[in-house]
Amino acid sequence: MTSLLARRARSGFVAASLLIAAAVPAAAQSAQPDQLQAAREVIELSGAASSLRDIVPIFFDEARQTFTRTRPEIAKDLDEAIKIVTPEFEKRRDQLMTDIALIYAQRFTAQELSEIKAFYLTPTGKKLVGSMPGILQESYQKTQIWSARMSQEIVSRLRAEMKKRGVDI
Repeated sequence: MTSLLARRARSGFVAASLLIAAAVPAAAQSAQPDQLQAAREVIELSGAASSLRDIVPIFFDEARQTFTRTRPEIAKDLDEAIKIVTPEFEKRRDQLMTDIALIYAQRFTAQELSEIKAFYLTPTGKKLVGSMPGILQESYQKTQIWSARMSQEIVSRLRAEMKKRGVDI
């Protein structure tokens, strides 16, 4: 079973990808049905759809942990409540999938999406998709370490430079 960290990393990658895609101006305000279908196929083949499937359970896992940390006695009732409301939120995930397909369809023609799909069907494309969860998890870990180191080094250097100016921070 995929670890929570790997699921979060994958979901984070999807979110980052979406932010990057949203920052690029759309080529068109609407898309043809064949473009939307091709975009959905690319999303499925790329592994992004499976990452999206993990988003809702991650939110519920985090909410459950938050609530049961201080109120462990409500765990059973909370699990039942989660089962009841999950379908409502899974519908929202499906809308996200449609929105993401539209982003792809606005940026790529049906032919280009077909070419992207063809890549994901190659052995290299399949290897990329299969390797992506591990790559993302390791990348996330490296980024965390790098960020902590950079933050510490920047603070140290700024303190040293400010000390030269007679200011202790």
